[in-house]
Amino acid sequence: MAEIKIAVRLDSLGNVNPSAASLRRVLSWVAASGATSVELCGRRVLNVSELSDTAVRTLRKILDDLNLRIASIRFPTRHGFDHLENLDRRIEATKSAMRAAYRLGAPLVVNQIGPVPRPPSSASGNSSGSGLGSSGADSSVSGLALGGLPPEGLSLSEAQAWAAGTSPDASSEPETVDPRWNTLREVLDDLGRFGARTGAFFAAETGTEPGAHLARLIDMSSEAYIAVALNPGQLIVNRHSVPDAVAALKDRIRIVNAVDGVLDLSAGRGIAVPVGQGTADFPSLLGQLEDIPYRGPFVVGRPGMAPETAPNEIMQSIEYLRNL
Repeated sequence: MAEIKIAVRLDSLGNVNPSAASLRRVLSWVAASGATSVELCGRRVLNVSELSDTAVRTLRKILDDLNLRIASIRFPTRHGFDHLENLDRRIEATKSAMRAAYRLGAPLVVNQIGPVPRPPSSASGNSSGSGLGSSGADSSVSGLALGGLPPEGLSLSEAQAWAAGTSPDASSEPETVDPRWNTLREVLDDLGRFGARTGAFFAAETGTEPGAHLARLIDMSSEAYIAVALNPGQLIVNRHSVPDAVAALKDRIRIVNAVDGVLDLSAGRGIAVPVGQGTADFPSLLGQLEDIPYRGPFVVGRPGMAPETAPNEIMQSIEYLRNL
């Protein structure tokens, strides 16, 4: 595999403020760690939407002096794009962050988009009908006779039709589509087209839904590009498969948040843990990413790290990834 590119999530370090002196101090530490880029939080560390031209020049000069670049700007919002209240404000704020990302030389703005509902069966991306077309089998042949399993996401009538080798009854009632699906699709279409005009793209972070659901959503439009920020830890915390997500999202993955996760059965929930200390199989993950092939950065650092132990954990994460 090509040499792993390491980025450090700045807001995970704590004690970072927007002053030039503070940023130079922290960025100097990042450069000494061996990382080649950073993920900048566009709200907690620096309000990127309000940066003056002088501030942009100063920050870029500091980065150039240290031979660093900005891998991405993390821009969290109070609610996801599935939440209708103040949705226009969240979209405009995200677009403002994308403009700022371009000014700073950052290719991506990262955020979670909100829970993606189960896709409607008609939103099949590159496949069509009940899914037989994607396997090359004739629609008159029973799916069971082919010895396969029905595709995911089929309604009851479609599953029955798949098993019988027939088409679903055209007279059946139309499928009810979760309104959040259409809302998310329209928002991502808008952000995808805006990114193409601006030169910095939006990256949807994985975690709250299976990777296949997110893949089907962002593949709905061929005219708008949405990237993906793969977060293995969040997928594990929400009981989703990391390998399945990578297989579904493929070359949409432009950045990887190197966070691990483990299920705390006693507490009945999942928790994020340092990379290499959870259930994510990072050696296998790197091999799967290499097959894409993935050439983006791996971002170390996670939210909620104690400031006194964060630098040590980040150094251990960097060493772990490099030893792979």
